[in-house]
Amino acid sequence: MFDAEALDKLQDLTQAATIGHPGTHVPTMLVPRGYDLVSLEKYMENPGRFRGNFATSSIEDYADYVNHESSSRVFVDIEKMKAKAFFDLGTHLDPGHGDHTATLALEKTAAYAAMLDADGKAFAQKDLAHWVEDWHANIEGEDSNGTSLSPMQLAAAVRRIEIKASSERTHEEGDWNSSRSGLDQLDARSGDATPAIIRFSCTPYEALSQRTFTLRVSILTDDTKPRLKLRVTGLSADQELIAQEFKHVLGQHLADGATLLLGTFAKS
Repeated sequence: MFDAEALDKLQDLTQAATIGHPGTHVPTMLVPRGYDLVSLEKYMENPGRFRGNFATSSIEDYADYVNHESSSRVFVDIEKMKAKAFFDLGTHLDPGHGDHTATLALEKTAAYAAMLDADGKAFAQKDLAHWVEDWHANIEGEDSNGTSLSPMQLAAAVRRIEIKASSERTHEEGDWNSSRSGLDQLDARSGDATPAIIRFSCTPYEALSQRTFTLRVSILTDDTKPRLKLRVTGLSADQELIAQEFKHVLGQHLADGATLLLGTFAKS
């Protein structure tokens, strides 16, 4: 004798069998309540559609992958130096799944990353001298008199900086009180001139052109030992030019089947 639960399941199975194909070309099976609609795609010899994301930091390899597809829409995020291509977005009338993509994320070169890391940083004399020596192939210097300095001369000038302290004291006494004020002045010297400017030349990202950045040197004299702070001048403007060059170079590498758009796209 069947109990009520078993009878319900038999009725559900009978109803499921009469519904037939659920309306997708991917093999699925409609099962009664308490079960899930499952895909049998993994048991097929070939998947129902192509899915995947190609990721690289190379513009050349990215373009080679994108250009092998008949058409694509490439969204370029110039602030993050990234691009993402979609090959199956479809149209408003015939939308696609958008799950075949290619992502390009440019990576900073070691030299560019080192320069950005130095921006706004206060170095001890020895540390800055070592930094100049490490990146001597990218560096030219200039002192406060406008004289050009080789990397070796620049490092030596950094090491020669000395702090000269001068003090001024005043003292006043009255019948009922006394007061004292003081002023300490610290002056940084390095012979006749001090390091003033570092010009740093590097390629910011692979496949982009070399640029020269200007770092202004400030000497901090709030301690017995001087510290030297670097600041990249006009960095925001330089980065805007780099971003525009990224879009231009990427466009040159892509074939006619790729539509290049500024911005980002996310499926909702």
